[in-house]
Amino acid sequence: MVTEIRPSRWLDRIRALAQAYRAVQGEATRETLQRFRALLLGAVPLHGALAWWFGQYQAPPGRPEMQRWADALSPLQMAMAVVLLLLGGLAHALLRRQHRARAGAVLLQAVFCLVYLAFGALAAILDVGVGNGIATFMLICAGIAVLSLMRPALSFTVFGLAFLVFWQMLQGAGVDARLLPSLQVQAISAVLMAQVVSVIIWHQYAGTVVLRRQLSRSNEALVAKQRELEFLAERDALTGLYNRRELMRLAEFELSQAARSPLTTCLVMVDLDFFKKINDQHGHPAGDEVLKQVAALLSAGVRASDVVARMGGEEFIVLLPNTSQDGAIAVAQKLRQTLRAQPLKVPVQGRTLLLPVTASFGVSSLGENQRASVDALYTAADQALYAAKQQGRDRVEYAAPQLSGDLPERTESRG
Repeated sequence: MVTEIRPSRWLDRIRALAQAYRAVQGEATRETLQRFRALLLGAVPLHGALAWWFGQYQAPPGRPEMQRWADALSPLQMAMAVVLLLLGGLAHALLRRQHRARAGAVLLQAVFCLVYLAFGALAAILDVGVGNGIATFMLICAGIAVLSLMRPALSFTVFGLAFLVFWQMLQGAGVDARLLPSLQVQAISAVLMAQVVSVIIWHQYAGTVVLRRQLSRSNEALVAKQRELEFLAERDALTGLYNRRELMRLAEFELSQAARSPLTTCLVMVDLDFFKKINDQHGHPAGDEVLKQVAALLSAGVRASDVVARMGGEEFIVLLPNTSQDGAIAVAQKLRQTLRAQPLKVPVQGRTLLLPVTASFGVSSLGENQRASVDALYTAADQALYAAKQQGRDRVEYAAPQLSGDLPERTESRG
């Protein structure tokens, strides 16, 4: 079976690779400028020291070309030290001002590379005049390839310009015709090797950055998912209130606190009246909107220290720590009146309906120095709620819980 090679696939891959390279270049340029800035701590003193050394150099008798070589290199080394200081200052300013490298930083990176390559070319031409070859140019090409992280298009441009300039300088340097071909081959080899090394290092760096970003996004997604799961483990997905399990845990904690201190703890059960009619007449989305708005009203009507939870369906519960029986009944009455007084604005099929909502409330409390389980407190509040439903709805009823080791207390009714 012959596999068909589709050029479009290769073009798509090349475009995707080029896009990935462009996305990485900003981070790579910032890394490069940081490297250059660190390099200058040693390079500037080195060029300054070489400038002084060449300035003090005395050629052997009969070697005037060596003196001319040293006299030319001394100002070249000093000029390079000054230029590096300027470029280093610009790099430092960009690194401090820009969190992510932009076009100006990429341009500075290219200028830095071209300046150093031009220095290497000039120094190599001077070295050729005294028979030292082009080792300086070759070393700087290798150094730029290793230190400067450039995507292939940029590195090809930088090294291509450096090669063209050096080639023209070799042609006009009056080099011995017998040595010129060898020097040209060395120049071509130096630039090609630098380009290959640059591409290899870039590809490895870009792959590492892309992988690191993918891992970072995966970790962020995992953290977000973990937070979502933690939220769903203790919260109701529709209303954002605590769910039944978390409410029971918090109630257990409050009762344990009350057992150590003379505090009163109360539960208020809330059940919307005739909620099924809303679902039947207007649909479940409208019912969901009612539940969310009721949850918001209940949360707004209690203290920050109180806990509002959705037990399921249209049933809610409010935990009131450090609240007396009369105080809990007053809170329940206030919530009942709030719901009754504010018809809810519910969007239904493109229009907004005003839906009146009422609720029945069952209150239970555990007084100071009394002991009872959470289930007993919950059962008493549920009994009071049932009594409120039986006596006409839209009202508040109270029931005392069964105390630990005691018989159930009589249920009393409050309108």
